[in-house]
Amino acid sequence: MKRTPTRLPFLLAVVALLAHGLPARAEQPPPTPVGEALTPAEAAHRWLDADGKPMPFESEDQIVEFLKTADVASEKTITSGGITMPQKLLLEKDGVRVNAVFRTVDESKMQGNTGGGRADLFFRDCYIFEPAAYELSRMLGLDNVPPAALRKVKNTKGSIQIWLEHAMTDEKKAKDNIQPPDDQQWQKQLQIMNVFDQLVFNTDRNKGNILIDPTWKLWMIDHTRAFRRIPDLQKVSVLNLCERNLYHNLQSLDEAAVRERLKDYLTSYELDALFKRRKMIVDRYAKLIAEKGEEHVLYTFKEIPAPAAAAPAASGK
Repeated sequence: MKRTPTRLPFLLAVVALLAHGLPARAEQPPPTPVGEALTPAEAAHRWLDADGKPMPFESEDQIVEFLKTADVASEKTITSGGITMPQKLLLEKDGVRVNAVFRTVDESKMQGNTGGGRADLFFRDCYIFEPAAYELSRMLGLDNVPPAALRKVKNTKGSIQIWLEHAMTDEKKAKDNIQPPDDQQWQKQLQIMNVFDQLVFNTDRNKGNILIDPTWKLWMIDHTRAFRRIPDLQKVSVLNLCERNLYHNLQSLDEAAVRERLKDYLTSYELDALFKRRKMIVDRYAKLIAEKGEEHVLYTFKEIPAPAAAAPAASGK
């Protein structure tokens, strides 16, 4: 009896796939925006150039491309930037002039301190975490981390991040006793920041790297000491409330998509720890919701522009 080749069905299936194309990978739905939903153009136009005018871009992706490719017209060290001494650059391209921050810090230790008394066996202070924080924030539907990317300046590797014009630091707010026009809105923004900082294990959140723009929107910068390899949360007690869309975006965050998007910034160990912390945060809020009810744990945040008279002074950062 003539034997039928056992591989024939498999080969025929391969031929059919090649003829009709491989099935498309299911696209992940975009995250639900946290706060006011802006179109890509609206989000891009709120960024100002070096002359204080809206930038002529239609999306933040175009801003990121500008940060990567624009020429450096001038540079100066930011003496108030802490021990890492970042630089303020003036970028120019096609008639557009934009200020940016260039960070080059890259230090690793077998053992360091997280700032809370806990030993970190793999301490790392690195510029590469700045664009990692930006990309992760986008995947969570957040819009309060300024666009950032990797690039070289004079053959020196670093991260480049757009400068937030006419902003003040939370440090100045506290020093001058400047009160927000709506304290409830401000507290909601602080809680969003707390959740993000616990997720990325940011050990260097301080009043100097919290920026406030003229509409009293809170911006998070300087994540060079984030993304620790510690599979735990720094301070669980700050996780009592959560913005509703942020909670749902944390629940639905696609691990494979995050690993693909952050593979150029984070090691597999850092990504593993990130997802363990994500699970802890989601479990924490699920437990609180079961105990107290959703209405006592989740809230909705919608940005409300502050009155002009209540806006921060144009001090820059």
